Amino acid sequence: MSDSDAIPFGAAIAGDVLSAFQLPGGNTLVKGADAYIAKKRREAANILIEEISNGYHGSISFEAHDVDPLIEITLRFSKAVADGAARANLTFLAQVIAGLKKNRALDAAKFRKWCGILEHLTRDELLVIGMSYAVVRRIAAAGTSAKDDFWQQLEPALIKAGYRKEEVGALCSSVSRTGLLAPASGFGAMVYLATPWLDELGTIVDIETAMKAERT
Repeated sequence: MSDSDAIPFGAAIAGDVLSAFQLPGGNTLVKGADAYIAKKRREAANILIEEISNGYHGSISFEAHDVDPLIEITLRFSKAVADGAARANLTFLAQVIAGLKKNRALDAAKFRKWCGILEHLTRDELLVIGMSYAVVRRIAAAGTSAKDDFWQQLEPALIKAGYRKEEVGALCSSVSRTGLLAPASGFGAMVYLATPWLDELGTIVDIETAMKAERT
């Protein structure tokens, strides 16, 4: 059974159970699951087409040699859809595909790397990543003489956004599993630093704009 069949298969089991106990709703549940899967597939396809046609990276054109990697990448994207990735996560993944092509780096292995990082991030984790990248941008814009005070900027920014101090540490620890942030010791406490992967992600995904939209 493929991942894309998981929800209808589960609905079929639930339908059988309802029927066994002579409870109403079995057939409706199966039909509803089928309709839900079809809707999710259409939405995901539209997200991908929009990002490639005229998204964050502008209009992207593919060539004959892109067919094989694009098929493999699209199949992996479809798995993320089947596994229930949220719209924001799917938008990021679509931007990754367009960004890899724009940077002449359309490669299934590279997409799988970013897919593994992005597809299951929660809304809170995505916000942490967006705010982290905003801090990185501010430090870079300040020039070479700027103090590298990433954590000193990120922690109060997250607290101001409504997270308690203990939540900030837990969230950053959770994000660090992706390799976008890295834990470090600082003044007797755990702090978190941006990694090169966060910079790399920022070149292919519109993190800050997406995070602003996610918070509204």
